[in-house]
Amino acid sequence: MTLHRGGVLGNRLFERLAATEQPEGTAAEASLTEIVESIKRHLVDLLNSHPGHSECAPELGLLDFNDATIGVLDLERNIQRAIRQCIERFEPRVRRVEVESLPRGSDPLQLRFQVHATVELGRDQGEATIDLLLNDKRYQCLN
Repeated sequence: MTLHRGGVLGNRLFERLAATEQPEGTAAEASLTEIVESIKRHLVDLLNSHPGHSECAPELGLLDFNDATIGVLDLERNIQRAIRQCIERFEPRVRRVEVESLPRGSDPLQLRFQVHATVELGRDQGEATIDLLLNDKRYQCLN
């Protein structure tokens, strides 16, 4: 994930609770790296969740795209759209999400996507790029 520096971000609630106290200057410096990692961890959790598995947010997650009647191109477009909508709805630290398919690697069963988003940095904004791999029904961040 690449991110252009522009301000201070907040981590997820439990990450903030688990963090040790740091001097003010150190916390500001470390927070950019921590927020990037926090967003990546959250996206992996989010995209590997399925609707109906969370009582407090029944629509959280992505549908299983194992319908063999859908063409490969349509499947990739449907997954791209679903990833974008899921991130826009459940990751409040990002805006203007775009998802594109990347060329397939040597394994034809793997799908690769790249997510481009604007990250909210308090009063400022930063641009982020995240590479995702869908491998054996699981999403992973590659960078």
